Amino acid sequence: MTEWEGFFKAAGQYYVAGRYSAFAEFIPVTGNLFHHAIEMFLKGGLSKTGMSLADLKKLNHDLPDIWATFKDVCNGPNLNRFDPVITSLHRFEEIRYPDLIVQKGLTASIDILPQAGVNQPKATYELCVQDIDELVAQIFTTASANPWALLSGRFYKQEAKSSW
Repeated sequence: MTEWEGFFKAAGQYYVAGRYSAFAEFIPVTGNLFHHAIEMFLKGGLSKTGMSLADLKKLNHDLPDIWATFKDVCNGPNLNRFDPVITSLHRFEEIRYPDLIVQKGLTASIDILPQAGVNQPKATYELCVQDIDELVAQIFTTASANPWALLSGRFYKQEAKSSW
């Protein structure tokens, strides 16, 4: 297995775990899992272009910086439309540890599909699984990676694969 494939396989596990936890409405864990998934998918794409592991580690967990680097290096079409998804998802990194939640409380929402026309109070932390699914598909396309080769096989039960 190559380094970039290792990133994609780890990302796939975070991604599937995030999708499962979204249906259980586990907040903030769902956001944390999706954050790690997208971080690993992006770093996998950058690794595939030849970026060294040392340089990838320097990006830390800063999803907007990793995203900006991915967009610059991979130059994929339609990537800017995912900027709001990255911004929303990155907010979950700040509540990875419970101190901020304990201090300020938590207003959050998870939607499986976009909720157009629904007048709900704006949540501080929100994510939409369909938006993340579309982002993941675009990362695979931009990185010229085969999702079926990297997200299937003996590591995933049918229940996980059937939800994609």
